[in-house]
Amino acid sequence: MRKNDVVVTLIALLILVLILGYYFLYNIYEIKVEVNPNQLYADPISEAEIKVIPINALGSKALFRSTECEFEIIEGKNLIEIILIDKVNCIMKIKSKGYEGKVGIKIYSKHSLFPQYVEILILPLRV
Repeated sequence: MRKNDVVVTLIALLILVLILGYYFLYNIYEIKVEVNPNQLYADPISEAEIKVIPINALGSKALFRSTECEFEIIEGKNLIEIILIDKVNCIMKIKSKGYEGKVGIKIYSKHSLFPQYVEILILPLRV
């Protein structure tokens, strides 16, 4: 093979790897919502964190990407206190006010067709 053929082949392979890397690793295909912990207790120090993670075609976190989102409390607004809403990194931290019940939160993102719905139970405090 001549030197020019090797160079052209390597450039073509590099372009192919970059295109595949973009579509499989960098591009966002859906979002995943993580709630940690998934339930609260009816005491004023119980906190939960809701995090929205962009997912790539391989099912893992999209590399070097974040998604913007909005949170809307649908049910149980009087049961919690919002500590932090970070729309750029899609993180919401909530804290229980000490009442038991159910909290429903809708999460809107530009990378999902429909809003995600998360329910967090506030369980009674038992000693």
